[in-house]
Amino acid sequence: MADTYLPADVRKRIVDVMRERKMTQRELALRIDVNESTISRFLSGKTEKLSEESVIRIARVFNVSTDFILGTTVIPDKKNYDISELGLSVEAAKNLYTGKVNNDVVNRLLENPRFATVTYMIAQYLDDTLAGGYAAQNQMYATLSSMLLGINKTSAAVQAARTANAMKVPTYQADQTTIQNTFMTVVKEIKKEAGSDLAAAKAIGKEATERMFTELTKGQDSPIPTITPEAVADAVTGSVSGMDYVNEEALQNFNQSLVDLLKTTLQQPEPQGQSDDTTE
Repeated sequence: MADTYLPADVRKRIVDVMRERKMTQRELALRIDVNESTISRFLSGKTEKLSEESVIRIARVFNVSTDFILGTTVIPDKKNYDISELGLSVEAAKNLYTGKVNNDVVNRLLENPRFATVTYMIAQYLDDTLAGGYAAQNQMYATLSSMLLGINKTSAAVQAARTANAMKVPTYQADQTTIQNTFMTVVKEIKKEAGSDLAAAKAIGKEATERMFTELTKGQDSPIPTITPEAVADAVTGSVSGMDYVNEEALQNFNQSLVDLLKTTLQQPEPQGQSDDTTE
């Protein structure tokens, strides 16, 4: 079906979609459970009567929105689907609705063309479609190996039997490897499309650090400025102090912990062998 259509009223829209789907008035009437004469009279303009239920059923037949059938939009795609139409379980829909899963990630996966392939691979993995083939193949190699060894015990026969055994594939290995590789390709493609904010985050972090350093060393002409742990901690916590939802008491506790950490990290260890007592 086309992505967009020319503006049209409900009659023209139904006729266009029927023509595209190669569906007759009789077929449409049967699909929506009305008399063929009802459809014929409406499409020919002999009557203005077309029930709301009929419009809904027509939209379902063509898998488009009712707004599209009514001519209020030129885009046929539906915006809302019933759970039963999507094939989702109640629990799956609940997880989407409550945000237990990341909806943006789910959307990106479903929009990726390869992801549909992954779902079919997983379905075959779950119902043993490919595994059954590999199991039969492995049995064939095992039988061949036994036959070779049963004929004679020559080194050539033994080697041939070993080769046959080596050709066996673990029943589920091929399934799992293919699924993993294809799924990771999907993830990489999504990551590429989404882009990366890593470079921007690094730039922002560098800028913030440089600005903090400038503030901490303001007024110091020394080539090696003095920066105390307290000053660093105050600069870090001060950048978020006063913001909404910031717990000031927790922030002060973090400030003190940061001071203690910096003091411990910057503390110079005493040289080994040195004692507080001096020897005369």
